Amino acid sequence: MPARLPYVERDQAPPAVQEVYDKAQKAMGRVSNLFKLMAHHPMSLPPFLAWYPTLREGALDIKLRQLAYVKASQLNGCNY
Repeated sequence: MPARLPYVERDQAPPAVQEVYDKAQKAMGRVSNLFKLMAHHPMSLPPFLAWYPTLREGALDIKLRQLAYVKASQLNGCNY
């Protein structure tokens, strides 16, 4: 299923969001579609990015973390 909102590409984003995109591109080699959706509400990006490493590098084993992602996606009717 496609996203319900269009992705905000770099050239459509405000300057503060463009900086976030540039940092993501440099760190990950790409800009996540999640970030492109969150850019519809630019004020949400900085707090989310401050918290995001905790999600990615938390205490959970990677297999358990992936299982949680799959289950949450399943419960919400999302493809993962």
